[in-house]
Amino acid sequence: MHDTCNVVFSGVGAFLVLLPLPLHWRARNSGTLLLITWLFLGNLLGFVDDIVWWDNVNNPAPVWCDIVSKILVGLPVGISASSLCITRRLVMIASSTKVTITQRQKKIAFVVDMLLGIGLPFIVMALHYIVQAHRFDIMEGYGCQPVTWPGVPGVLAVQIWAPLLSVIASVYGVIALKFFISRRLQFQNVLRSSRSGLDNRHYIRLMALSSVDLLIGLPLTTFVLVDFSRHPRPYVSWEWLHLGWSRVDHYAASAFLTTSRQTADAILPRWFSPLLAINFFLFFGVSNDAINEYSRWIQWVTDRLSFKSRQSNDVLPIIAPNLGSTVVHPSGVEAREPSFTAAASSESPYPESKWEEDCAQKGIRGVTVSVSVESQTV
Repeated sequence: MHDTCNVVFSGVGAFLVLLPLPLHWRARNSGTLLLITWLFLGNLLGFVDDIVWWDNVNNPAPVWCDIVSKILVGLPVGISASSLCITRRLVMIASSTKVTITQRQKKIAFVVDMLLGIGLPFIVMALHYIVQAHRFDIMEGYGCQPVTWPGVPGVLAVQIWAPLLSVIASVYGVIALKFFISRRLQFQNVLRSSRSGLDNRHYIRLMALSSVDLLIGLPLTTFVLVDFSRHPRPYVSWEWLHLGWSRVDHYAASAFLTTSRQTADAILPRWFSPLLAINFFLFFGVSNDAINEYSRWIQWVTDRLSFKSRQSNDVLPIIAPNLGSTVVHPSGVEAREPSFTAAASSESPYPESKWEEDCAQKGIRGVTVSVSVESQTV
């Protein structure tokens, strides 16, 4: 069984989530930039793995699977932490009683966002090795998958973090909404004085985005946690669990999609990134600022193409003079046409001095020189 819809939406999601990137990069909103990064990685890796392992369980790139399996461990944590960074920033702005936010406060907020959005997922990736029974699994139609030993250590080291961060982000979201409602009359002045680059509409979109992300992400991460904890196994020892650690297990689709429960376990977590990517685009990819940005891109491309077209059609005149001399001779005198090249050469059979002497003897009074100019098109 192949999830064709997931392949399509993963590819589309990886593209759509990048479209609003320039706007958020200029705004220096670290929370949304982190969310874009994690969503892009999740959709891109899912799209590539689905295609490469569409109908096989081969292992052509072990290093790729090592990297992908680790990123998939930290992916839910990174997405949930990014939502927490967004809601935390909204609360900081809305609850601020100062006229402006100082540079020191901005730096501290940035460092905290980096620790939450990048540091914590990498810590979870490192902790995963404690409960990693073997190297990785390869599943037909799904590609490289991480292996986590089910039990209390696996829950504490890996599975608990994404739903926990989502719950904390939900609390921050409620606080941000409370401040927005209680200070709605002077809220525009608060946003302007904070120099955050936000206005009412942007603030509301961020709040709605984080709310919908939590409505999607919290149930999915909770489902994964509950499903993981259904059949716990004892953690005997480090040596026992990591015995034969370099093993790679291969699973055909017919082996792990035999029941509806197994199908749900395999399919639902993979829709985490595509759904959130499309949700992000709907909030920020079709706004007036984004549409104006797309118009500038189209105008830039059009200007470049029209410039190249004009450049290829331009006619550049090159002056290539063709010099010739017409000499008036009296009757009875044989006409000779002088050569400027020959005259300039010391080896000319008829030097310029001899020509002038003959003209003087034969009474030639004038010389008419005509110059014609031809234009050449290149």
